[in-house]
Amino acid sequence: MVIKLKNSIISMTSEKKYDKSFKKSYLKPKYWGSWLGILFLGFLAFIPACIRDFAADVLCFLLWRVNHRMKKNVLINLTMAYPRMSEEDKLRIYRDFLRVGIKVIFGYGESFYRSGNYLRDHYLCTGREYFDEAVATGRPIVFMAPHAWAIDRCGLFLSANSLKMCTMMHTSKNEVYDWFMNSIRLKYDGKVFERSAGIRTIIKALKEGYSSFFLPDEDLGAKGAEFVDFFASRKATLVTVSRLAKLGNAIVVPMFSCYNEEKHAYEVVFGKYFDNYPSGDDRADAGRLNHCIEELITGREKQYMWFLRMYKTRPEGEEFTDIYGKQYSYDYVREEIQKRFR
Repeated sequence: MVIKLKNSIISMTSEKKYDKSFKKSYLKPKYWGSWLGILFLGFLAFIPACIRDFAADVLCFLLWRVNHRMKKNVLINLTMAYPRMSEEDKLRIYRDFLRVGIKVIFGYGESFYRSGNYLRDHYLCTGREYFDEAVATGRPIVFMAPHAWAIDRCGLFLSANSLKMCTMMHTSKNEVYDWFMNSIRLKYDGKVFERSAGIRTIIKALKEGYSSFFLPDEDLGAKGAEFVDFFASRKATLVTVSRLAKLGNAIVVPMFSCYNEEKHAYEVVFGKYFDNYPSGDDRADAGRLNHCIEELITGREKQYMWFLRMYKTRPEGEEFTDIYGKQYSYDYVREEIQKRFR
């Protein structure tokens, strides 16, 4: 079965499960640039991480002062989250965030080219006791994982530890990129579903004994969401996690993915699984979720993907709604945001 989504043709089964088999169409000239990038990542995969990281430090030094759309989004999000933070501190977080991101991107080839045993041996784990406790319950697990730079590499930790895993993906316009990324995600088998398959597909997999890797912090609109605090500002927060837990008889385990710059290694951080979750109150459950994400990010701000337009959907009644609009400068948006906290 072939499904067309946003001008991209992807191969899916009837349940919209990604098929990672190689297609001849991936060799078309329009993808040659993508293949050069993948080959370059392969070269970097066999270079010592300390040398890779030094190159990333140099590149970050050259790039972090450049003004572009991503930098604007990061600074807007930091202003929404920390309205009283100084510009110097926001720029420091942005610089650190960019440096970590480049290091993770330079290391993507390891997940594709290096062996499964190599990857298993190169993880740090914080809160391993919480992971083991959750697995010992025998119930399916929904790993609640906020968007972090190292999300894909640390996601492999779960299936590398013999868990049957499933997750969802959003199809891009580049078939080769999708094939590359999902070949990484499926390195230890498992299932990757197209997001349009809906949560019923994940619930079915949970009932079949799979655990799920779910990222609930992206702003996907007001439908199926509650407006609750995320740091200092309200955010449209999905209630999907609590519904997955209820309908799939699953427990929810907080998880955060990091790149440890000092040890040049990937670090997986686990928290204790949620008790009394879901509670039956969607708003309270969404608030609890965001509070947990705040705790995971605090002290690890440079690891989080602050460039996402996480505050795009605004509650009714807010006068200034288009905070990421091209027509507005960052200085203007910052002033409008800060007016609410005076």
